[in-house]
Amino acid sequence: MQLLPHCRTETVWLAVPAGVLEAIFLRLRWYGDLREHVVETIAALLLGGAFYLVSCHFSIKHSHGTKSFAGGGDRLRAAGWILAAGILFRLTVWPLPPSLSDDPYRYRWEGELQAAGGNPYQARPADAAWAALRDSAFPRVVGKDFKAVYGPLVEQAELWTYRAVSARVTGPERQVFWFKLPFAACDIGVLAVLWFWLPSAGLPRERILLYAWSPLPVLEFWAAGHNDSLAVLLVAGAFLAARRHRWTWAFLWLSLAAAAKLWPALLLPLFLDWEGWRPRRWRQALIFLPVAGLLAWPYRSNVWENARFLSGFVSGWRNNDSFYSLVLWLAGDPYIAKKIAGAIILGGMLAAAAWTARQSGALKRERAALALLLLTLMVSANCHPWYLTWILPLLAFLPVPALLLWSALVPLAYAAVIDWSILGEWRGSTWVRWYEYVPVFALLAGTWLLRKVRPRSHRSYDSSSC
Repeated sequence: MQLLPHCRTETVWLAVPAGVLEAIFLRLRWYGDLREHVVETIAALLLGGAFYLVSCHFSIKHSHGTKSFAGGGDRLRAAGWILAAGILFRLTVWPLPPSLSDDPYRYRWEGELQAAGGNPYQARPADAAWAALRDSAFPRVVGKDFKAVYGPLVEQAELWTYRAVSARVTGPERQVFWFKLPFAACDIGVLAVLWFWLPSAGLPRERILLYAWSPLPVLEFWAAGHNDSLAVLLVAGAFLAARRHRWTWAFLWLSLAAAAKLWPALLLPLFLDWEGWRPRRWRQALIFLPVAGLLAWPYRSNVWENARFLSGFVSGWRNNDSFYSLVLWLAGDPYIAKKIAGAIILGGMLAAAAWTARQSGALKRERAALALLLLTLMVSANCHPWYLTWILPLLAFLPVPALLLWSALVPLAYAAVIDWSILGEWRGSTWVRWYEYVPVFALLAGTWLLRKVRPRSHRSYDSSSC
């Protein structure tokens, strides 16, 4: 009973950053078109990130193992309050039009193309054959000279979203706005999965704060409307199914995730449960083949050009890269750097699978996935802010301080939007990114050194050992 006043104090301390975060999101909503207020938006998001980190501190500090900063029957109410605040943040920014990124304009164009009988893997927005699709939204369609690179599940989502939206909403710009809806719904799905995933791993539901209160998914899925939430939801579902030993479902969700975006395919070896060189779950993993075949069948065609363009994620064009700049400097040639970065990612996948096979810890699969995705993001030529949502659900289980800091600093990458809006030039990797990465690398190194010199009994965060 003596702990209850302290618990109430911690809840009050969480209410303070929650109120500040809501005020910041209200400010962003007041801005309207965020592309016209890029500097102010970045400043607001950095301030929001600071208060988000404060809330993370209290959530982690008082939730070791199955403990909670709320006692007894208050635990569920505290988690519910945290979840409700996260949903409020999302609803606050929902009316904002997609502005910091033009990706939803591409989503609509590809959906409209498919409704008109075209194949997005073979048609380009600039093709004269599809000039009839050029309307008032067309100038903001990105990649006019390139074919589609999203997975077939995303293409299907775009098609059915366009059919539903075009039947009820007139005007291209208004239709683009409603393309945010399915991916905002997927973000709510991630929250729902975390609600059950956390206790299945022996962690209190209050840890959902690390995802629910992060400004990153609020901005990227509810304001910008990026489609990455679809893959994030399906990957989270795969982890929850694995926790419950429903392996066929786990591989089904993982297969669907890989059919949406390519990166979830890297996680497939982590779910196979190796015995030496023999995978125990290979039969369940075979579900990947019919899932991929059924989804890809409507788009069957030569996609070699699409694959070559997609490889630009690893190399080619550069956006907010970190270790890739070192790889490129050492290689001296983008083509060689692409091969080196690809080899590092492939080696990381094999190492993560081997490490998982030797471990028996409760969070071994989550740890390996976090390390592998972190390596992928670090050595690739592209790391847009919304890419960090790939690892954000895992941070609720493994709250590495440096990675939480990274999620708070990544809005600095939107500095590239300033030149894009004024000059029409995209400069994805500039000196600004070092203000993002140097603190993250310094904290990673400092945490590692602290672990080497500090006794285990004095460590404050149970999962900083990640």
